[in-house]
Amino acid sequence: MIAEPVLWALVGLALGLVVVRRRSAGVAVLAAQSLLLGVIAVDHAVTEHGSVPAAVAILVIRGVVLPLVLVQVIRLTREPRRVASERSALLRFVLALAVALVAIGLAPPLGLHDEAAGDAALALVVLGIAVAALRRPVVFQAIGFLVAENGVLLAGLAVSGGLPAIVELGLLVDLVLAVGVAGAFGARIHERFGTSDTSVLRSLRD
Repeated sequence: MIAEPVLWALVGLALGLVVVRRRSAGVAVLAAQSLLLGVIAVDHAVTEHGSVPAAVAILVIRGVVLPLVLVQVIRLTREPRRVASERSALLRFVLALAVALVAIGLAPPLGLHDEAAGDAALALVVLGIAVAALRRPVVFQAIGFLVAENGVLLAGLAVSGGLPAIVELGLLVDLVLAVGVAGAFGARIHERFGTSDTSVLRSLRD
């Protein structure tokens, strides 16, 4: 069982990503969430006699390597000013929170070993999608994807026996590839338009 304050912390960090302004701050919040989740994974592996090396890989790659990749993307795509196309922080927060609460309220029981962790996992998936949908910079959209993946991992930890190590490592490979593609995509947009704001793509015509 995962302590409820820890679950609240994971969800609270995801909500913070909806409103935080700076991309570097968003990466820091993501790193904190991923490190916390990685610690949970390591503790789960030790207590449930799971694969400790796989759990350590989760901790290092999710909490250190991927945030460092995003930091490098930020360095290569400096923004001259705040992205103006984003909705207000308060509106983003209200929309994301409302969608998360509705999703948790309407979702049937997931049948997980830890139902509280299941609700938190669902909240992370929904909030991750909300971050990707409501934020315009490519880095924040990549962060939203990673938050949703953190929710999937949390759900896996709440399953009796946990996910097999090969599945966890496969997810890590997918994450590295996805973040790499997002970084290259963001760098290309910045090179072409001078910003990583994806809303500029609306100006493209055939």
